[in-house]
Amino acid sequence: MTSQNVDKLIDALKKTFEASVDAENVGANGRYRFVVVSPGFKDMPQLDRQDAIWKVVGDVLPRDVILDISLILAYSPEELEQAA
Repeated sequence: MTSQNVDKLIDALKKTFEASVDAENVGANGRYRFVVVSPGFKDMPQLDRQDAIWKVVGDVLPRDVILDISLILAYSPEELEQAA
């Protein structure tokens, strides 16, 4: 995954979910993991969050690039505070 792909996905996730998004390169093979924090996730089940996020991913990136995503975590701000 190129840095342009990462930026494109971050922008789409931020806009779609009014979220803060962090990306981390995990290894030398261009694989990334993401953390998406959105107030809209507060009362949303985790499976619904993942479905919504992966729909955005599929709309923004080609399939061969999607394979470079190792993990996407989705939190509400309150859940992130509790985890810290």
